[in-house]
Amino acid sequence: MKRVRSGPSITKFLQYYLLVLLARRSQTKRELIQAIKEKSVNNRRYRPRGVLWVAASEMDKALKALKEDGLLKAGVRSNKWSITRAGRQARWRYERESEQYSDGKEKAARKLLSLLKPTDRNKHILDVGTGLGFLAFKMAARGFEVLGIDSCTFDYSKDSIQKAREEVRSTKGKVKFRKGDVTRLRGLDGRFDCVTASQAVHCMKNQRKSLQAIYRLLKPGGRFLCLDFSVGLKGFLKHGFHDFLAISREEWQELLPQYGFQDLEIYDINDYLVVTARKPLSMKRKGSPSPLRRI
Repeated sequence: MKRVRSGPSITKFLQYYLLVLLARRSQTKRELIQAIKEKSVNNRRYRPRGVLWVAASEMDKALKALKEDGLLKAGVRSNKWSITRAGRQARWRYERESEQYSDGKEKAARKLLSLLKPTDRNKHILDVGTGLGFLAFKMAARGFEVLGIDSCTFDYSKDSIQKAREEVRSTKGKVKFRKGDVTRLRGLDGRFDCVTASQAVHCMKNQRKSLQAIYRLLKPGGRFLCLDFSVGLKGFLKHGFHDFLAISREEWQELLPQYGFQDLEIYDINDYLVVTARKPLSMKRKGSPSPLRRI
């Protein structure tokens, strides 16, 4: 299936990457769309729909804008586009700017942690797609009780849970790690005050089931806090085409309410988005034991 991207979230990306492609050789609009598709084909290892197809209308807008700025020119006798000298200079400026986004993840993590109130420190948090425990250890150090889980599906994450467990020995705070899929986590429905995810939602093979599971595991009134890539130039400069597995601001606004989440807030931190939403309040279960006692 095609995943066609359109809207303001990729405008800057297109303008930059068209300069990259056309710096190599002149190309037609169709060739440019195909080149972007081929560059994103590795995303299929995460999801079949991970291949990026740029909408033709968005390509037209980007080409027109670059031409008006004097960065591209169209062939007089052909439908091929080529880069100008000013376009090459603009491309170099974009690449130099990418260096300023190197600390985006840490800034985004600080923002997410600031949304966890100090009065919540006796509450239980599930960290989905925990990997090496990037968020889990930060939350445990602040006094939260954390369970980190990861399916260890991909090559780079196969040993992540074992390494995180080894790190626990030298870390203060209540934190445990478990290999597993959030959709198969049983017996803990409605037990967590908060569920977090750091760079995990974008590569979940079944986002629908995963978000349903997160909602199910939260207590009424519990919060979902997510840190993930943003879509557009800043994310692309740092993460490349993997960034286009990310969920855009507009998609988050449509996606989470479908699963019952309310009070959605989104913060743009350099090349990341921090997303927070809440499960509606209902009858609360009294005296729920710590979910970590069941692990």
